[in-house]
Amino acid sequence: MLSVLCLAAGYIIAGQWIGACAAILMVPAWLFVRKHPDAWLPSICLFTSVGLAVVGRLTGSPPGLMICSSGVALAVWDLLFLDNTMGVNSSKEQIRQYENKHLQALALALGSGLLVTFLGRLLNLQIPFVVMMLLVALLLFGFERIWGTIKKQSIH
Repeated sequence: MLSVLCLAAGYIIAGQWIGACAAILMVPAWLFVRKHPDAWLPSICLFTSVGLAVVGRLTGSPPGLMICSSGVALAVWDLLFLDNTMGVNSSKEQIRQYENKHLQALALALGSGLLVTFLGRLLNLQIPFVVMMLLVALLLFGFERIWGTIKKQSIH
């Protein structure tokens, strides 16, 4: 619902009422997919939501709302497939541990992606490509270390 709300709000702010209606029509689609996640329908909803966000951005919708909408749609898509693949094959404790680790990784990825995106919108730095690649490598190394620490704490 958060993804659809961000899409609709972005289109309304831009004065694109047809886009807002298209975004609102995603509500029944996501609800249907939530009940039947086993087919290719979650991927179609993700593709449609991201496509609406791209079109919204091209028509002047606020980038923050479109980014949040796409990020939330991706997270929902990921969680739908997680629920589908987990099924009833494992014990409740194994499922709970795996879900917690997966949710931590998803929150770390989503949060860091949104943070970098918003910082990139605020800062306009002229950095050489080689320096930028070194900074990205350092950032990825830092995230890997953070994830390693989280995994160690969850084992103990």
